[in-house]
Amino acid sequence: MQDSSFAGNSMGYSPGDLAIDKALDASGIASWNMDVISGELCLCPEFAESLSVTLAGIERLPDFLALLSKTDKYLFFQAFNLDPQDQDTERLRSCDVRLAGIEGEPRVRFIGRLQTGADISGRRFSGLVVSARHWLASPGDEYALQLLSGLFAESPIPSLITDKHGILLHMNQSMERLFHLSHRQAESAAGFYSILRDKRVCADTELSEAIRAVYDSGKIQTIEMNYSLGNIHRSRFICDKNLYFRANFLPIRDAQGNTERVLVQLQDLSREKSARDALQESEASYKAFITNSSEAIWCYDMQPPVPVTLELEEQVKRIARSARLVEANKVLLSMLGAQSLDDILGMGLVESGSTNYVFDIDYFVNNQYEMIDHDIVRQDPRGKNFYFQICCTGIVEEGLLKRVWGTTKDITARRRYEEKLRYQSFHDSLTSLPNREKLYFDMETCFEQRSSDQISALLLIDLDRFKEINDTLGHNVGDQLLRLIGPRLAHEMAEVPGTVARLGGDEFAVFLPRIRSTHQAVVFGHRLLDALAQEFDLDGFTTQISASIGIAISPQQAQDHHGLMRYADIAMYYAKSQMLGLSIYSPEYDPHSAKRLAIVSELGRAIRENQLCLYYQPKVCLDEKRCYGFEALIRWIHPELGFVPPGDFIPIAELTSLIHQLTAWVLEKAIEQCRRWQDQGMTLSVAVNLSARNLMDDNIPKLVERLLIKYQLPAARLELEITESSIMTDPTRALRNLDALHELGVHLSIDDFGTGYSSLAYLKRLPVQTLKIDNSFVRNMLEDLQDEVIVNSTINLAHNLGLTVVAEGVENEALLTRLSEMGCDEAQGYFIGRPMAALNADEWIVESGWIKQPS
Repeated sequence: MQDSSFAGNSMGYSPGDLAIDKALDASGIASWNMDVISGELCLCPEFAESLSVTLAGIERLPDFLALLSKTDKYLFFQAFNLDPQDQDTERLRSCDVRLAGIEGEPRVRFIGRLQTGADISGRRFSGLVVSARHWLASPGDEYALQLLSGLFAESPIPSLITDKHGILLHMNQSMERLFHLSHRQAESAAGFYSILRDKRVCADTELSEAIRAVYDSGKIQTIEMNYSLGNIHRSRFICDKNLYFRANFLPIRDAQGNTERVLVQLQDLSREKSARDALQESEASYKAFITNSSEAIWCYDMQPPVPVTLELEEQVKRIARSARLVEANKVLLSMLGAQSLDDILGMGLVESGSTNYVFDIDYFVNNQYEMIDHDIVRQDPRGKNFYFQICCTGIVEEGLLKRVWGTTKDITARRRYEEKLRYQSFHDSLTSLPNREKLYFDMETCFEQRSSDQISALLLIDLDRFKEINDTLGHNVGDQLLRLIGPRLAHEMAEVPGTVARLGGDEFAVFLPRIRSTHQAVVFGHRLLDALAQEFDLDGFTTQISASIGIAISPQQAQDHHGLMRYADIAMYYAKSQMLGLSIYSPEYDPHSAKRLAIVSELGRAIRENQLCLYYQPKVCLDEKRCYGFEALIRWIHPELGFVPPGDFIPIAELTSLIHQLTAWVLEKAIEQCRRWQDQGMTLSVAVNLSARNLMDDNIPKLVERLLIKYQLPAARLELEITESSIMTDPTRALRNLDALHELGVHLSIDDFGTGYSSLAYLKRLPVQTLKIDNSFVRNMLEDLQDEVIVNSTINLAHNLGLTVVAEGVENEALLTRLSEMGCDEAQGYFIGRPMAALNADEWIVESGWIKQPS
């Protein structure tokens, strides 16, 4: 900010400017201009005198801003901004600030516009500055009216303003929307429409007088009214619509207290009106509903009322004695078999026909005098049961139960249908014997109620050679046989309490809830075997069958039906495999059960927490005396159990879906390691074993392709080893997936050749390149002539089929030499290199001499 010494400045004032400044200063107004980019600020020097302040030393904008509070700085720059996009030179900008750095902290108002022109550089504002006490800084009545008009226009409340004669002056957008008016229609009504001459108002004398009281005496009025849009519209889509609203008339007075304006605000009551109409319609519908309801509706009065403070037993007695039916609809008549309401009105609960009304009342009182979907049974005079469902509530006033309102629904048909479904769900459709669900239910019921010394037994029965009967005589004969087994087993159960059930197929079960000892279960099992061994007459065919029975005892061996079924199943399969006829469960028949569960649980965690690792065993070409690749072998280092042998967890993984996660993990780690060797300049391959479940997985080709692309490894560097037995699980699907892998360029080989079966027929059709002779033939080849013949024959067979041969189990140099003499192509074994971690494999590559190092 500059004083009179600024005359030499580029922003200096001319003598004419000084004359203007003095003229302005005489009326308490000063001129100013500012370049917000350069920070130059010039203020008429006489203005400081009119404020009686000292502005010496204030020569630039930052010096001036130092006098302002943070809020005033923000407001100043909001008004006079740096934004180059703002080029509005017509808009008048203003800002009030307080000069906090000057004694007295005077408040001033800056008023100005953005300046443009060829001779103006930077971003310059100029205008006037006045004291906050000056009359220009105080807004007049028109300013207040403008502010009020802005707020009025944006209000969400439908509003209009009239003059003191009722002539419309303003209408906001909410009012336009309520009356379906366009903005043009609303503007044309201003100055013309009179609320006091409106047809709807004039037609209602009471309404007209109430509104005139507002204008004549300034009375505030709130009036509810309806208004047809046909008064102002001609469109058939709108004119039939009626508005229901509450109008608030608020007089606005001038300084002398006379009514100058009237603000009218409307509250739309259309929804309220619709709700009231709907309520009235609902009441009418409710009365019709009671009359025509498909449910019985009734009311019992307590004569006399029953105090709710009495003991439960006393309340029940008094309610049963005092309740009298006083209201009912016609549906209750048919439920009770009555001819007219007169026959049942006044009837007590004792005559209602409920077989357990005392319990029903007890439940009603305990449930705070309310029942919801409570089932009751009623007997007719002939003793036939009918089933009903009650909903009711008691009316308690002044501590007395006075009446009970309720509804009754006949659910007899539904209950009988449910009983039929329950029977069907608990019984086998072919034999009509109890099924697995009923067996489980009976077992659990027994276990919940049995005494501490009670012994139970489950006998699981599986027929022998039943498939042969089906295949030979047909399924209809097989079904007939199954139907005959049930009665024969039930006959043996005539004097022994228990359950005979068919579990499915040719599997049956007998549950004995109470036996004296295990020996009794064994004796009974032999009785069942003898009964089943007798001939069956099957419509001209006579046949005999045998069975295998497994027995499990509770509670000694299992506490619940799941464990009992599992143990009986293990015992039955043991009896079948050993051809014993009957066997009692022993842990010796199931040595891996607990271990299997633990391993399945831990293996999933091992995959997620990287407890697994890969070892690599080298494979060599015998004619070139060099290593061409490694076989990846998985190892599990458990944090608590230590090293877990692959034979302990891989077979278990193959029985579960974990094998897919495990294979994906092995493939990715092996391909990643092979890529690392390739980056080091070594042309090595890596081999990974696939299980039968992998070959059945149609996603395995996609997984291999994705990993090869991810690590940019040539497909020929990956070898997948499959066993004969895995192919034979589902040859068609296995061939389809092998063909897909072959199309990727992956190398395929048959692992453990000679230990499987039936694969020679498929060998010529398989897209494989390599055949691996199992180590069981190679290891003892020099001592066992038959093994040597098998190995030599396999080599010749493979070569005739165009396959490469790999011998496993090479544990000494003599074996290696003999295999080379036989023409074996490749070998692996402990003599060449044991399975080793990746770090040790790198050392072996350097030190073994089997690999030529890159130059």
